[in-house]
Amino acid sequence: MRRLFWATLGIGLGAALGIAAARSAGRAKERYAPRAVGRRAGARAGELGARLRAAAAEGRRAMAEREAELRAQLGLPPV
Repeated sequence: MRRLFWATLGIGLGAALGIAAARSAGRAKERYAPRAVGRRAGARAGELGARLRAAAAEGRRAMAEREAELRAQLGLPPV
């Protein structure tokens, strides 16, 4: 009876782990397919572009603010 129990348990665990491994491999295959990689790369490039535009705008704002401070300190007219 014990042998039957352990054999059944082993077969069940083996089947469950096999199914889980097959599903995991299928998901990995989809994730690294050329189309999926291309979509992710395009999305990340768009995000990077947006962040760079925001950083440039913030830099221009800080530069204008600092220029106004320096012009006020030197008594020059504002631009």
